[in-house]
Amino acid sequence: MIQADEHPVQGDIAAVADLHVRVHSLDTAALTAHALALGICPPDARPGWLIVLEYDEDGADRGLFWIGPDDQ
Repeated sequence: MIQADEHPVQGDIAAVADLHVRVHSLDTAALTAHALALGICPPDARPGWLIVLEYDEDGADRGLFWIGPDDQ
């Protein structure tokens, strides 16, 4: 399992809420593209960052996190 703990998705409250609404209807690449269109930026300028929904060991939703090119 990829651990994405280091890079939570942060940005405008309305934009992040919109991502939470769309997370189950868009695939990872589309969700990431939508986030970028909303002005939410990855932790650094390297290409290949993606947004994923992280779950804890009990299956509870932990939120949206960036996974970097080194984590894939």
